[in-house]
Amino acid sequence: MDLGLAGRKAIILGGSRGIGLYTARMLASEGCSIALCARQAEGVQQAVEQLRSVTSQTVFGSAVDLMDGPATCSFVSEAAGALDGIDLLIHNASGFDASGDEEGWARSFQVDMMAGVRAVETALPWLRASDAASITFIGSMASKFYFGRRSSYGPAKAAMRAYANELAQSLGKDGIRANVVSPGAVHFPGGSWDKVREAQPDFYRKVEQRIPLGRLGTADEIARVIAFVASPAGIWINAAHIAADGGQVAAVD
Repeated sequence: MDLGLAGRKAIILGGSRGIGLYTARMLASEGCSIALCARQAEGVQQAVEQLRSVTSQTVFGSAVDLMDGPATCSFVSEAAGALDGIDLLIHNASGFDASGDEEGWARSFQVDMMAGVRAVETALPWLRASDAASITFIGSMASKFYFGRRSSYGPAKAAMRAYANELAQSLGKDGIRANVVSPGAVHFPGGSWDKVREAQPDFYRKVEQRIPLGRLGTADEIARVIAFVASPAGIWINAAHIAADGGQVAAVD
């Protein structure tokens, strides 16, 4: 299937590692120019070099703390200039609050929600000029299911779903789609579940056993879902919450 991504321009917030980087590689392989950001300059540079080794398209990267509002907006503007436009805006970054204290809630609000809001508002002129504009938020199944840890992570991802619906309803007239893709447990080298497998192998096996497919997902598998939803091939997917968890959450919306 041709996803219609050749020549498109994609911005990824939180794109230097994990699902963000796998998504960047997937989009680059489909012919997209890529702009990405993350907090650590070294990680951004490594991601940019990796992408440039596999594509002849434009690759732009910048170290950005997404808790910094002006810096977030500046990145999106600079990325739009470097790519000469924006077709796909993908917000993959998260504050990953595990503490549930006020600092964690503030970080989740700023990174998971407000960075997305700021990026969208800044990107709107370029998205409106695109004939295949999409906004894709990377959420979590923690937005609909309690995984045994009380924190701001799930509520922030739930707010993201409500925000995406508002964007889809209000911007559809401009040809701009908005959706949320929510992974379940995903394993990739160096990721949080990779560390769990090493430190708590019994717990890791229990999680695997609860998933109908008998294993955790991979970052490549999630990247393929994101690429389709964000691409012109997914044009009729709008205002949607897509669960990409292999059936891990045994629930019906």
